[in-house]
Amino acid sequence: MARPRRFTDDQVLDAARDLLTDPMVARPGIAAISAASGVPTGSIYVRFASRDELLARLWLRSIRRFQTGLVEALSGPDPLLAAAAYLPRYCRDQPTEARAMKMFHRDELLEVGPEDLRATIAAVNDDMNAALRNAVAAEFGAADDRGMAIAGAAVKAIPYGLVRDFIARAAPIPDWVDDVVLTASAAVVRKFRQPPPPACAPRQDSLTQ
Repeated sequence: MARPRRFTDDQVLDAARDLLTDPMVARPGIAAISAASGVPTGSIYVRFASRDELLARLWLRSIRRFQTGLVEALSGPDPLLAAAAYLPRYCRDQPTEARAMKMFHRDELLEVGPEDLRATIAAVNDDMNAALRNAVAAEFGAADDRGMAIAGAAVKAIPYGLVRDFIARAAPIPDWVDDVVLTASAAVVRKFRQPPPPACAPRQDSLTQ
């Protein structure tokens, strides 16, 4: 009978993620992960074929956790502004998850990441992009290249540009960032938002005398 496993993949991934509280750690090593998790290095390699696979799986898990809330924001009222506001809040509340997302760029992992994960990596943004397209169509009238680029500026470029330095330094994200994100992103969204259709005037039948 096989011996029961005394630890889970998530326990190992959590230990790797938590090492990112140190701003000097960009991609944790197996020895450090072993020490932090209490899992022997040999047991880690039974679960994960390599350090690259372990970190790629951590990146994927962090991306998915972030996108769960982002898709919810994009599916609710005022979707683009809700999504823009979500990013700094999430990164403030989950600083090590935010740093884990910065370990790799998707295109980098598609080239050099574990081959058996590349299909998953390629599709990781599909649900988020579908929700964004729906939000852009609702807000701007069409989810064409122009609309998607403008929405990307409001939802991604502006908020991420304001938080990325704090994430890189493992520093707390100050509250004022939220106000700046909403002010800047709202200006973009309102500039390009499709105006509502004019209200129909009540019909007035002419009266003959």
